[in-house]
Amino acid sequence: MAKETPQICYLCGDVIDPNSVQDQLKLSRDHVPPKQFFPKQVRNDENLNLEWAPSHKKCNNDYKDDEDYFYHSLYPLIANSNPGMAQTVFQDFVRRAHHPQTPALLRDIFSNASRISSGGILLPAYKVVINIDLAKIQRIAGKIARGVVFRKTGDYCPETNIVDMRICETESEVPEMYQLSWKATSIESTYPKVFSFKYFPFLQEYYILSLLFWEAFMFCVTIQQ
Repeated sequence: MAKETPQICYLCGDVIDPNSVQDQLKLSRDHVPPKQFFPKQVRNDENLNLEWAPSHKKCNNDYKDDEDYFYHSLYPLIANSNPGMAQTVFQDFVRRAHHPQTPALLRDIFSNASRISSGGILLPAYKVVINIDLAKIQRIAGKIARGVVFRKTGDYCPETNIVDMRICETESEVPEMYQLSWKATSIESTYPKVFSFKYFPFLQEYYILSLLFWEAFMFCVTIQQ
């Protein structure tokens, strides 16, 4: 009887040993994108079969705090572009409020709020600018892009292989390279109201990805093969 091909962790590239005595080195089914990005109301109503990639439990857990930060800190972009989904996400925040880490996270996010715009303009009292931690946001966008590539190809892509990443709030902000790649591929999604993407392998050198979140904003990511 042929041996099964061992699974590798899409986050670190090492083999996952199901017989490891260390629980943190065993298999974790890491959802791509994270399960929490699909509000509980959506999961209940749609009965979604979410996609996942194999990882070590310790590797998966290493991203949890930054995933929480991504989900909560980018809410204003959802509210600006997709009010209907913003309402659903906000209700999910209310549901999660009894978790001790959620109020603490929101306090941390809003502690960086300012009434001064990036151009130095004093905003009205009812408006603020939230200065997000871009490194945390990019870390999660990169993780999701790497998960998409792994699911499509089985290839492990280290973080250092990400050669371009940018967030775009409107289609006009999307660089031409990414817009051209759209013509050669189709959109893919489990549930497009939360997450959809386009994936384009270019010249056996790069993976070009456009990741759309909550039909509100997009991350454009290029990963070297």
